[in-house]
Amino acid sequence: MKRLVLAVLAALMLVQPAMAQHGDEADIALRRGMMYRDGGDAALAAHWLGVAAARGMPEAMFLLANMLLEGDGVPKDEAAARRWLHEATQLDYPEAWQQLGMMEKDPEKAGQYFRRAAHALTHRAEGKR
Repeated sequence: MKRLVLAVLAALMLVQPAMAQHGDEADIALRRGMMYRDGGDAALAAHWLGVAAARGMPEAMFLLANMLLEGDGVPKDEAAARRWLHEATQLDYPEAWQQLGMMEKDPEKAGQYFRRAAHALTHRAEGKR
């Protein structure tokens, strides 16, 4: 299984320069990060998710934030995790709003985050129609 994952990663790395010419760098970085995460290399996953996050992908921001919260492949860093979650909320990523709500100690503020998550999910559902 590990050989298969590595073979797929190698193939993607060969294809990456051609795809990158079309502006898909963030998407490629996200896919690499997820493949490394699924393949068990959390440090490389965090690296590629960081690349995708820095290029504005809210899903990567959310995943990287959770890795930072858990210390998965990177040192634990709640402050950095919160920064990435806040960046993702600026792009109205519902999961980031929800994560902030779960981390919030003030029930009133947590409720605000959860309402924002629900609102963002509504927008996501409307976009898929």
